[in-house]
Amino acid sequence: MGERVDATGAAYAGSQMQTQLYVNVRTAQLDDAIRAEFPSLAGARLEWRRPLADAGFREYWDRAFLERVDLGQHAAELGSFWPTGGPHWDALAVVQRPDDQRPGVLLVEGKSYPDEFFGSGCQAMSGSPSRMRIESSLAWTQHQLSVACRSPADWCGRLYQSANRLAHLCWLRSLGVRAWLAHLLFIDDPHQPTSIDQWARAVRAVNADLGLDGVPLDGAGHVLLQGGPRRELVPEP
Repeated sequence: MGERVDATGAAYAGSQMQTQLYVNVRTAQLDDAIRAEFPSLAGARLEWRRPLADAGFREYWDRAFLERVDLGQHAAELGSFWPTGGPHWDALAVVQRPDDQRPGVLLVEGKSYPDEFFGSGCQAMSGSPSRMRIESSLAWTQHQLSVACRSPADWCGRLYQSANRLAHLCWLRSLGVRAWLAHLLFIDDPHQPTSIDQWARAVRAVNADLGLDGVPLDGAGHVLLQGGPRRELVPEP
């Protein structure tokens, strides 16, 4: 599995380790922080489905991510919306709100320092069927969010990861699924410390780059959490 994780799948450092730590050990603190960020989740119960220690901290994407949160019936629709190789979710939870019979889903991305927002962009070849489907879905997402100042190609650059996560949130909601997207921003992670002020500046820059300034993002938010040591996740012998 590479040098980022040990034989059990537990990460050694960074946002992957912090996310594993909060889902498996600091669960109550994580749940409280998420409910505080999203008023619509007040009183909700979160059942974490990934990354779980007893499942080897496994990742899920494409059809598998839908099945993991009991939404496998939408797999064919996902295939029409997005090509295979879609977002690998850092964490997933099923949401049960008070007085709501239908469960929802929480999609989670973790970041330990601002540069984790940025990547090499969409790798699908320009003009390929996959790229055309991606750009069509990003254009639809921009329309859903009333983002008129960006083209789909603009969202295929260095902030492509943030863009495709937003696209999947909007897609789920268009199906009538109760869905939320949380970016977990870890403060002072020992791997590469980031302060609250640095995170605030980074989020403003990302929103500006995506053309989201002043755009209400219902169901999407950022959750600040204090970074913790790996020994809480993997106790030292």
